[in-house]
Amino acid sequence: MPAPTLEVPATSPVFQPAFWTDRRDPAALNMRQIATPDQIQERVRAIAEEIANVHRGVAVALVVVMRGGFVFAVDLIRQLWEYEVDVLGMEFFQSTSYKGERAVSEPVVSALGRVNLPDTGPVIIVDDIVDAGRTIQAMVQTLAAPGRTLEICALLDRPAARVMPVHPRYLGFRLEGPGFVVGYGLDHDSRHRELPYLAQWLLPPVDPPAEAG
Repeated sequence: MPAPTLEVPATSPVFQPAFWTDRRDPAALNMRQIATPDQIQERVRAIAEEIANVHRGVAVALVVVMRGGFVFAVDLIRQLWEYEVDVLGMEFFQSTSYKGERAVSEPVVSALGRVNLPDTGPVIIVDDIVDAGRTIQAMVQTLAAPGRTLEICALLDRPAARVMPVHPRYLGFRLEGPGFVVGYGLDHDSRHRELPYLAQWLLPPVDPPAEAG
C-alpha cells in the first residue's frame, strides 16, 4: 500500500483573535492537525509489517537520527517486536538539520555514545523526515561498510525538496507542499515534540488592525 499524502501548503500570517482557551486544540497552538494519533499508529504498524516481510528470519539493527526520530523509533521497535523481528540493537546519532524553519545546508551528524553495530547485515536508519536528504546522505556516508546493507525508514518524506539522491524504503507519509510540520517528535525551535499528532505549524498571526479615530 503506498504511503498516504499529507497536504502542507504555504501559509501567510493572518489576524487571529486570541479567544482560544483549550491548549489541547491545535488551533490554540497556531497549528493545523494533518494526521491523528490513530492514523500515525496505523502507518507505524504498516511499516513494521513491511520490514518483517523483507527481513523475515534475518536480524536487523536500527540507527535513530535524534532528536526528531526518537518518538517514531520507540513505537516502531515495539511494533517490530509484535511482528517477531529480531532487532540486534538501537543506536543513536544526533543531527543538526534545522534552526526554526530554516534548513542547515551542511548538517552535522555525531554518535551519541559508543556505537555497536554489526559489520554485516541490514542496518535501518530511522528518521523523522527526509527533505533535501542531506542528513540521510551524511548518515549513509558515516555508516557505510562493505558488508552492511543500509536502508532508510522515515516517518515523513517531501520528495519535491530533494537535493541528494536518497529515498526512504519504508515510509509513513508523503508531504506535498512547503509547510513546516511539528508533533510526534518533530519540533519548531525545540517545542511541540510532545504532541501525539502531526500538525502544520502556521505563521504567527499579525497584529490586530488599529481602530479608526
